[in-house]
Amino acid sequence: MLFYSKFLYPIECLNKHSRFNQSINLIVYILYNLSYIPYLENLFLSPAQLNLLPFFNRYLLNFMSKNLATLIGLSAILMWASMVGLMKQVSAAIGPELGVTLIYSLSALLLLAIFKVPDFKQISRKYLILGTVLFVAYELCFSFAIAYSQSPQQAIEVSIVNYLWPSLTVLAFVIFKELKFNFLIILGLLISISGIIFIQTGSGDFSLSSIVDNFHSNPLSYILAFVGAIIWAFYCVLTKKMSNGQNPISIFFVCVALTLWLKLLLSGQFAIPSMDIPTVITLLVASAAIGFGYAAWNIGIIHGNITMLVVASYFTPIISSILAMFVLQTQLSLSFWQGTAMVTAGSFICWISTNWSMIQPFFKKLRKDEKAL
Repeated sequence: MLFYSKFLYPIECLNKHSRFNQSINLIVYILYNLSYIPYLENLFLSPAQLNLLPFFNRYLLNFMSKNLATLIGLSAILMWASMVGLMKQVSAAIGPELGVTLIYSLSALLLLAIFKVPDFKQISRKYLILGTVLFVAYELCFSFAIAYSQSPQQAIEVSIVNYLWPSLTVLAFVIFKELKFNFLIILGLLISISGIIFIQTGSGDFSLSSIVDNFHSNPLSYILAFVGAIIWAFYCVLTKKMSNGQNPISIFFVCVALTLWLKLLLSGQFAIPSMDIPTVITLLVASAAIGFGYAAWNIGIIHGNITMLVVASYFTPIISSILAMFVLQTQLSLSFWQGTAMVTAGSFICWISTNWSMIQPFFKKLRKDEKAL
């Protein structure tokens, strides 16, 4: 009660409610909002809305909102990181085409419930068309790269290839003159690519033949993962230049689902499978991971600590590999973890290169503090 009472003093702020009742009201209100997902952002109220809630202390709620939003945003990274293992498990159980189609269909319905249908009048028609094409292309490349992998370990390796997108995105921003060139960008990209090569060599010594043999074992998955990383880099550039702050993610996912159903029906491979309860649960969890992941990230970016979220997101390859290892019950070599760390480090260096003007004063302050000591 000491922490809570610190924010409730003086007594005039209590509006004739006891501290115990205020605590209960606070908990009930939070649980009510968290249980009503379409209006999750109602938890983060404006000052005018706070005045309509006399049993809240605005200082406590504002403090809680930013930290809670950051935690919700961080949960999105965990949910997205779980996608590799969950998607591979569903694909292995009911087939890659149907598995991916069902996952994205359920995710599309969930995102429509959360984000609703956007106002098309506020969205550039050019962005809507180009953004939809790039987003659909990326999701198809990523999902089928995982689904077509021949083993759990290969699924994880393929996902790391896809995680070249942060470095490629920074490079794309430079190409389209959205960012100034910095030698750290090339350094980060080279480190990331070296990490991929390190993973492909396995636990043995480096040799070009081992890399070629590993690639030839399933070229489609590796090509899809790499092409997907390039497409996502261009999608990020397009979104920055043309979105005007609009987020038609629900429509993008509906288009992904429709494309998958069209592909499935035209291929003549559609058949209602027999699914056991564990497969159904995995399917629902995978779909929820995508839908709630985008919703949680949206809340974190709007209301939370953006810097913390961006930095944390660059560790997604490591988190994803750990989760996939447990979900798929596979072992990964030391060289894999070393290569994954290199991919993460390369992406992080690229991020530093784009934010050096903000980071440099921090290092200068540290030097001054050291001299003062």
